[in-house]
Amino acid sequence: MQQIETPQAQPKPRPIPTDSTARASMADSLSKIPPAIPAWNIDERFGERIPIIMDTMFINFHNETLVEGYDVAVAYLGNIGSPAQSRIFFNRPETSQFPVADAFYLYHKRPGNQRFIDTKKPYSNIFYQTGGSSLSKEDRFSGEMAISLNKKLSFGFNADYLYARGYYAYLANKQNNYDLWASYRTDNYQMHAFIANNNYTNAENGGLADDDYLTGNVGGAQINTSKTQEFPVNIESTWNKLRGRHIYLTNKYSLGYRKDDDSETFVPVASIIFTNNYTDQQRRFHTSQPGILSDYYGAATGSNTNSSLTVIDERMSYWSFKNTLAVALNEGFRPWVKFGLTAFIEQDTRKYQIPGEKYPSFSSEQYSQNSTTIGGVLSKDKGRFLHYNLSASFGVLGYNIGESRLTADISSRINIKGKDAIIKADAYIKNLKPTFFENHFMSAYRRIDEDLSDVRRVYIGGEIIIPHTKTRIKGGVENIENYIYYQAPDSAVANIKQAGKSIQVVSLQLDQNFSFRALHWDNQLVFQTSSDESVLPLPKFNVYSNLYIKVKLAKVLGIQLGVDARYFTEYNGPGYDPVTLQFYNQEDQNIKIGNFPLINAYANFHLKKTRFFVMMYNIGKDFNNSRYFSAVHYPINPMIFKMGLSWNFTD
Repeated sequence: MQQIETPQAQPKPRPIPTDSTARASMADSLSKIPPAIPAWNIDERFGERIPIIMDTMFINFHNETLVEGYDVAVAYLGNIGSPAQSRIFFNRPETSQFPVADAFYLYHKRPGNQRFIDTKKPYSNIFYQTGGSSLSKEDRFSGEMAISLNKKLSFGFNADYLYARGYYAYLANKQNNYDLWASYRTDNYQMHAFIANNNYTNAENGGLADDDYLTGNVGGAQINTSKTQEFPVNIESTWNKLRGRHIYLTNKYSLGYRKDDDSETFVPVASIIFTNNYTDQQRRFHTSQPGILSDYYGAATGSNTNSSLTVIDERMSYWSFKNTLAVALNEGFRPWVKFGLTAFIEQDTRKYQIPGEKYPSFSSEQYSQNSTTIGGVLSKDKGRFLHYNLSASFGVLGYNIGESRLTADISSRINIKGKDAIIKADAYIKNLKPTFFENHFMSAYRRIDEDLSDVRRVYIGGEIIIPHTKTRIKGGVENIENYIYYQAPDSAVANIKQAGKSIQVVSLQLDQNFSFRALHWDNQLVFQTSSDESVLPLPKFNVYSNLYIKVKLAKVLGIQLGVDARYFTEYNGPGYDPVTLQFYNQEDQNIKIGNFPLINAYANFHLKKTRFFVMMYNIGKDFNNSRYFSAVHYPINPMIFKMGLSWNFTD
């Protein structure tokens, strides 16, 4: 079977493939060319193994160290590891039950992106990146190890440490994330388990107090733009600290028979699946300068207007214990069984804690929720031409009663000039309950007590992938009712809003790669528009372009030399609120960002099991009057030198 590959101009995060085409195509690829180190993710609800390809390519290795490398366009606070939001609307994940952690979604270890490895020899990898001067240096170190004791049992761990001091005052951040995992697999029984811990510490400065400092011209006076640490900022001595834990276990037992042939291959007929998923998330907001924050936010709520307060220390938390029981009839156990069918019931018990009304005492208020969901999946992943995945889930008891998700995708291979291509259509209808923290949020500077309506989303889209021309075209349109969003910090008590009318979002994406011998030119272009820019502002055009040469010396040293650029059109970009940890709309302030190219020059190298890169970041910093803002009042880093190394060890 011909291997089908999706052209990509830059590396992306590696989420679980949720559509049948991705799963089937990946399975085809791995069965045709078995990887040196088999690896997989698992479906969070059912524990289904989904093969992935281990990242060992040196092409665009430098992008894996950048926040911008996660998507065509990303808004963030300048530092690696800082809160982030995709500028591409359809790439934004759904709001979680703990929204204050959503801004760290690029780094969060969770069931959906946990990687499992099966290796005949012990495998380990060390990764290190660094950049900047001693005062503003950023460092990231990660290590991974996997061991298979036999064909059935494997286990391993991963640790990821990040520390970015920051090029602007009071903007340092630190992360310490790690996980332990194990898998046990036989014909009849499969088990996957892991424990993951996420720890984020993010210093908050509220952005630049005067954006003109970036250009070097403040009130007609010229300043030294190289001393970015001396630029005035809005907030001092303020931190957000988040701690999170996932404990996950899924068991799958299959009933079946062995084929009556020499191979005696086991054929699973039906499976029983039981999944336990525990999560515990905590957030602490601390400042030793409450007066500065009161000036920034306006009047604080309740007793917090007391000027004698010297410290504000707020805590909120969320935990959930979710159990899922599923029964599956497996595809292909007889020649006439052309699909798989799964039914499930899921129980989720949640608890929340927020600061009490009589702040600044350490009293807190606790709330509980229960939710029961039922649903099913009809899918076809096998076969060459037709694949589909239809799923439905309904909240039937508890807080989520009335919530529903109906999703569908269908795909097929088609022939274009004698070669395979993939064509796909997908759609969903969702009725989503607002999360607890969207309705209730208590802080010295924010008080939200709402009764928001359900959010209704209807989407339809399509995609065509033509590997032999290195082309991918993707488009979609969505209608959103009761869209929830945040507004800029001011003296208002609440800053969460809900749109009173429907909003339509239209997006069209083109990925097109060109090559001639050693010369390559990879491109991604995304057009998107919103019917209400005051509620949902989006940059109309987002571009990533990468021009490079790729050669191999002495048949052992791979070299990629190039320059890449990112660009998005000017628009009312998002602001960021340190108290809610949310990106917000600032239409009333009418501050434009964009129309600035982020240009990087780089060199990637690959020698046997070692990859390394060197890069000059933001070499076009003086273009367009040096207004290189990623979010309102938050510039990206100035021109700096970066380097990194990835080293695989296998015994």
